[in-house]
Amino acid sequence: MTREQAQAIAEAVREEKEVPREARLATAEQQYIELSEGGPEKPSPVRDVRVWLVRFAVERGRWVELAIDDTRGDVVRVRRSR
Repeated sequence: MTREQAQAIAEAVREEKEVPREARLATAEQQYIELSEGGPEKPSPVRDVRVWLVRFAVERGRWVELAIDDTRGDVVRVRRSR
């Protein structure tokens, strides 16, 4: 997947992932992240996943970051600044 494809996916899921309308696309970087294969209630295997981290700048230094699986194109994690 290219950076442009990852950004297009992030834009397409903005509303579903509750990214504020006024947020602007700030960065898109490719990285490996660790994802748990089970729920948080009990220990489970962890796997490394190559993702595009697409970050939206909200306001006053706040952000929303979507991790998009490089192979499948799914959003596998959403992180928000506090």
